[in-house]
Amino acid sequence: MRDIRSDLEERAQIIHEQLRAADAWFEKVIQKLQDERDAKVSDLKGTLAMIDKLMQFETNAMDKVVTLEHPAASEPSLADRMRG
Repeated sequence: MRDIRSDLEERAQIIHEQLRAADAWFEKVIQKLQDERDAKVSDLKGTLAMIDKLMQFETNAMDKVVTLEHPAASEPSLADRMRG
């Protein structure tokens, strides 16, 4: 009977190399996904900060709004003037 131990060890070594290659590939993919996620989160945080500033501006601007009185009832509305 032939000794196949060396063949099995060679096959095991090939499988170990394939496992290392697959692990390295997955690590690279994970890093790429994390980088994409970080870029997207950064972009969204920038947009959120801009919206927050606009909301603050609107709040401050609304505090300074001057209300105008409605015209007297004796004056016709724009719609009435257009019909006439």
